[in-house]
Amino acid sequence: MRNSRTAASPSPVSPSLAAILSFLLPGLGQVYVRRRIAAVFFAVPVVVVAGVVLFEARRGAAVLVARLLDPTVAAAVFAAVLVLGAWRLWSVVHAFSAADVRSRRRLGERLALCILLVAIVASHALGAWYVGSAYQMDLGIFNVGGLGAEPAMAPASGPRVTVLLAGLDQYVTRSERLYDSLMVVSIDKDTNRVAMVSVPRDTSGYPLYWGGTGKIKINSIPTYVKNGWLNSPDPPVTTLVNEVSFLVGVPINYYGVLDLGSFMQIIDMVGGVDITNPAAIDDPSYDWLDGSPYGFRLSAGTHHLNGRNALAYVRSRHGSGNSDYARAGRQQQVLVAVAHKMATPAMVIRLPDLMGQASSLVTTNFPASGVADMVDFVQSVPSGNFDSYVLGPPYSVSTSTATASTSCLDLAKVAPLSVKLFGADSRYSGKTQPATC
Repeated sequence: MRNSRTAASPSPVSPSLAAILSFLLPGLGQVYVRRRIAAVFFAVPVVVVAGVVLFEARRGAAVLVARLLDPTVAAAVFAAVLVLGAWRLWSVVHAFSAADVRSRRRLGERLALCILLVAIVASHALGAWYVGSAYQMDLGIFNVGGLGAEPAMAPASGPRVTVLLAGLDQYVTRSERLYDSLMVVSIDKDTNRVAMVSVPRDTSGYPLYWGGTGKIKINSIPTYVKNGWLNSPDPPVTTLVNEVSFLVGVPINYYGVLDLGSFMQIIDMVGGVDITNPAAIDDPSYDWLDGSPYGFRLSAGTHHLNGRNALAYVRSRHGSGNSDYARAGRQQQVLVAVAHKMATPAMVIRLPDLMGQASSLVTTNFPASGVADMVDFVQSVPSGNFDSYVLGPPYSVSTSTATASTSCLDLAKVAPLSVKLFGADSRYSGKTQPATC
């Protein structure tokens, strides 16, 4: 007697479902259509790539993005994005083709496949553009030629890395190039501290590192060297870096020139910055440089500043209680605020726009391969570990004439501060420095 129970035939698999599964993870659709060897073939490379990304992301999204600032890494990731996109396309089409033949002919199934393929192409094109933005920024920022093809400083060889940030005030309505902000930023990885020392732009009467006395304002050094009015052994910007290094007393490994005119655009792109203004500002002579009426006012206390007001905050130097020294301190404050905000994961999605602006904001000889480590370090430094100093009184003496105001550094007082901040790395360590003012 024949058994009335018959084996149920397997239900046909859905081509679109197989394609969707491989869209989510190459190889998953192959598992669904019972192609196990193919599943392993498509899945293994993707799993390896995912493992590499997770390993690189262990220090946070900001550090992961900063890795793209290395041109070699950016080029490799760009190629990987394109290859992975092609791999996903192959996996989706393979999973779809391995499903039931009759089902594959249905219009709905084919339409679903087309949507998935378009989604893959679009997402990987966006990813390639995203990475390409980083590569283009590399060409703009990490470009020593943009600083006159001047030689690099002595590279950092120990736990201390020191950079001179020179703020270049060359707004579109101005013809001259003014290095109105000179800030030494020194990072000590052993102590997990960051020292920030600003040198007043009007500093004069300083000893030159090659001998003699500098009678011009320190922010004019590059112009004087370029025009042959100051006989320096080094090119213009290198002379400025070496002179600041000599006065502050710490070897400077790298330098960066920041365009303060583009600075306000970056502030707007990151959504503004929060600062605490230590004292009220009432600068009736502040020039907005865009035709607006003169004058900048800001009460003491906490404020959220957009780009325009943040630029005024770091440029204003006149009015009651205001000075070059006060604005140098505010520049340090805003720099720290921007650094912390740029290091947040929320800024990752703004990368292409930010990088496009950054390429016109900064030019530096800092190695692109070291940016990720610096971002990682800055993220780990507590706000209390930032030591900020402006070499105004008591470290300098101000003098004024009918035509100009200058500041003379008292190296007898700068020296102990340098040793305090930089220890044995300071050139003043173990030496007695005579007063210069």
